[in-house]
Amino acid sequence: MVILTPGPTEIPNEVLASMLKSVNPDLDQGFFNLYNELAGSIKKMINHDGSIYVMSGEGMLGLEAAIANTVKRDDKVLSISNGVFGESFADLARGYGAQVTTVNGPYDEPVDASKMPDLRNYRAVTFVYVETPAGLINPIGDVAKVVKQSDALFIVDAVSAVGGVPVDCKSLGVDICLMASQKAFSSTPGLAIVAVSDRAKAEMKRVNYGGYYMNINKWDENLGKGMFPYTPSANDILALKTAIDMIYAEGLESVYRRHEESRNATISALKSMGIVPFVKDIKYAAPTVTAFYSPLDPMLLLDFTWKKLGVMLAGSWGPLAGKVMRIGHMGYTARKDFVIQAIAALAAAMNNYGSRVDIESAVRAANREFSSPA
Repeated sequence: MVILTPGPTEIPNEVLASMLKSVNPDLDQGFFNLYNELAGSIKKMINHDGSIYVMSGEGMLGLEAAIANTVKRDDKVLSISNGVFGESFADLARGYGAQVTTVNGPYDEPVDASKMPDLRNYRAVTFVYVETPAGLINPIGDVAKVVKQSDALFIVDAVSAVGGVPVDCKSLGVDICLMASQKAFSSTPGLAIVAVSDRAKAEMKRVNYGGYYMNINKWDENLGKGMFPYTPSANDILALKTAIDMIYAEGLESVYRRHEESRNATISALKSMGIVPFVKDIKYAAPTVTAFYSPLDPMLLLDFTWKKLGVMLAGSWGPLAGKVMRIGHMGYTARKDFVIQAIAALAAAMNNYGSRVDIESAVRAANREFSSPA
């Protein structure tokens, strides 16, 4: 059985094994030190000057925490909204009373930063770097240039990017960078990671969010005393620490290269099978996930690959449900052997339902994109 979806991902045995430890995170100073080491590793990976908060909850908790702490009723927020999660970000801001303007675009094309309005009087810009349901990576540099000309906070959902795609918060001017444990880190689900700049913290003082669980001000008060605001998901944090240590042991350049090769291999194999990738230009196809138009009823194919072959692929969400399938080559699974398993399983499922796909040709097409046998 293998999980080749765009999160949660297949988890390395070393990461799972690291969870098998009894720990009291409220009383063990060693655990608090480990948490700080983990935060430092993440901070280095994204080149962020601010603070890192590892919250107990799925990635959406991070998105809501970003909005709750920085947006008051009637604040103006611009949401880049060319995908399911971009729209969700806009809805979150509306839910906290913001006046939201959206820059919309097709799900299969990168956002056009030239369509962004004058950002004077805007408090924040929300942006999704990788739209996972569409397998689209948006041009963060283009958007960052526009945001930098204003005083607006730049809030980036990098949940399906960090760990598989380079993210340089310092050069891009990212104020809040949002991540999650179960994506390209290939750790267990259950942790939202929130990186916050000093500039964003100043804005949080203005907002003075009244909640507790997501309250960054409360986190700072407690961390400053050498404690957590609530009992954290200790074993998930142990797992994430191991997963990130593995990334550094391999080397970031190697990690990013195999993600790009996995994307290229997946797209080459799909095209050899006559399957159309969802994103029009490979330049904007995410290195962490490939979406494609399903050649048959996706539920039939997904059911066959999982129940008959033990390979879990993914459908999609929102308007793409029932039309698009996805292969995750994210984190630990961004490797040749996993990509080949995904392609072979998909081809076998298609053949089972009457297609004539040459599996060997598809595998050869994928193989050509990899620089090493590993």
